[in-house]
Amino acid sequence: MDRLIPHSQIVEIQQATDIVELISSYIPLKKAGANYRALCPFHEEKTASFSVNQAKQIFHCFGCHKGGNVYGFVMAYEKVAFPQAVKILAERAGIRLANTQPKDDASREKRADFLKANRLVTNYYHECLLKSKAAEPARAYLAKRGFNQAMIAKFLLGVALPGWSNLVGYAREKNIPLKHLEELGLILPRKENNGYYDRFRNRLMFPIFNPRDGVVGFGGRALDDAEPVYLNSPENLLFNKGKSLYGLNFAKDACEKAGQLCIMEGYTDVIMAYQHGFEYVVATLGTAMTTDHIKSIRRYVNKVVVVYDADAAGKMASARSLDLFLAEEMDLFVARLPEGLDPYDCLIRKDGKQVFQKCIDEAVELFAYRLEVATRKYNLNNIEEKSKAVDEILDTIGAVPNPVKRNLYMKQLGEAVGIGEDVLRGRLKLKANRPSGEQKTVSVALPPLPVQQQDVRAGEQIIEIMLTKNEFIPIIRESVGLEDYPTDSSRKIAEKIFENYDTDGKVTAESLLNFIADNLELSGMTSRITEEASQKNISDYDKYLREWLSFIEKRRKRTKENPALKLQLKEAQLKGDQAAINLILSKLQGAVNSRQ
Repeated sequence: MDRLIPHSQIVEIQQATDIVELISSYIPLKKAGANYRALCPFHEEKTASFSVNQAKQIFHCFGCHKGGNVYGFVMAYEKVAFPQAVKILAERAGIRLANTQPKDDASREKRADFLKANRLVTNYYHECLLKSKAAEPARAYLAKRGFNQAMIAKFLLGVALPGWSNLVGYAREKNIPLKHLEELGLILPRKENNGYYDRFRNRLMFPIFNPRDGVVGFGGRALDDAEPVYLNSPENLLFNKGKSLYGLNFAKDACEKAGQLCIMEGYTDVIMAYQHGFEYVVATLGTAMTTDHIKSIRRYVNKVVVVYDADAAGKMASARSLDLFLAEEMDLFVARLPEGLDPYDCLIRKDGKQVFQKCIDEAVELFAYRLEVATRKYNLNNIEEKSKAVDEILDTIGAVPNPVKRNLYMKQLGEAVGIGEDVLRGRLKLKANRPSGEQKTVSVALPPLPVQQQDVRAGEQIIEIMLTKNEFIPIIRESVGLEDYPTDSSRKIAEKIFENYDTDGKVTAESLLNFIADNLELSGMTSRITEEASQKNISDYDKYLREWLSFIEKRRKRTKENPALKLQLKEAQLKGDQAAINLILSKLQGAVNSRQ
């Protein structure tokens, strides 16, 4: 949670916002008994499973299991992080955030000024493209490439005219501070501080938008023999190539509906695809994929298809940055275009749209593609080359956290190269444990083994009891240590319940959600437990609690038979290594289950 925002103000904003009023401003709600219902905005469904409880000020979808309070809804619907959700709701409620300091105000004001300047420049370039006689080469280029007027208008394409001071003159005319344009990299100072000159000259201009439609930078394609052919804005307060994806502002809604996002090579590929009905497309800006890119993408979809021409796809196959998708457990596929064709060819040729669609539909998983490329690249009849091929593929397997997938990939590799799986696993283990002086592969902690459903339920029932009967919180706190909760989620929620109880002397679902509002997973779990509890009719909570405490005590006694694992658990907890904690607890659980 953002430490700069006091908890008291988080509560104040939440209390000033009625969840029914908020959600009904986004989607239509219908009264259904004590609650309100709607078709869930977060997944496709025909029967309404999205419920809003006005009394408890929470929402929960029984289909996709998203849930929480007003903060959780804004985070999920607007695709923003918790601090931004707080700001949106504070502005809606007319509450000034206490953490807003002069420095914060100055930075926010500067960003707003830069966005305004970029928008004015975008409109200027666009008007030049549409009306200037000097822009005829740019219009001819677009016509030759097949761009229609609708796409030119939608993507606000423009032109930086030939000459050294066109933008400088426009900025002076419109009173745009030249210092702003300098910091944005649109103009450059002349030698000896003798004024400014335009960075972009005689180039077709592509505004680069953030997901909220603000112009953060520009890409310019040379209309003459200037180098480089493509020139981007330099990085500045607004623009970071490693975080930006061209077209994401247009693709974000379409990719959610399609269930996938296509990553292409450049601006023209994205616009041409969009023009032909493929609206779920974006492009990187001449950089490798980064974790920031992936964080942006996973807000909308879990499946990504890379659509490059054959040459670029071959180079991409060995790019280790793509393993980041595997490490994040995202589904990454590679579309194989016909030899000699790029996405543009597949879209504008006769029947090209169908060819392009077929390529997307028949895209192969990254692992299968890398295996295919490696077995073509190396001579598997040569021991040294086969070893190199195996090592390349093992690097990819090492990035996969899902143990089932990892085993399946290992089996496929073994069959492809004729090496036993045990040997391959030994080699992977050796690579993962290389000394620090050697080059390391992508390091991903192994996930815990599946926890038995009964234990998961035990943790959730203890949480339910504490939320329903606050008087049991001290007893549970004394009887059940945090290490006894079977899942990471239940441990975190229990910890926040205790924090909430210490702060307020009581805990409700509404108050707890304010302590975990920045975590959609925990918010969804809490709202589900709350809704399930409201449908139960438990007459004797004393007995109910004793039964679950007895279950946990039996589990605890059996785990004492594993002192080595208990010691490892303690060390992992001291280091704060959550992945190791989860793994050890799962091993302990396996020992318990084997004795039951």
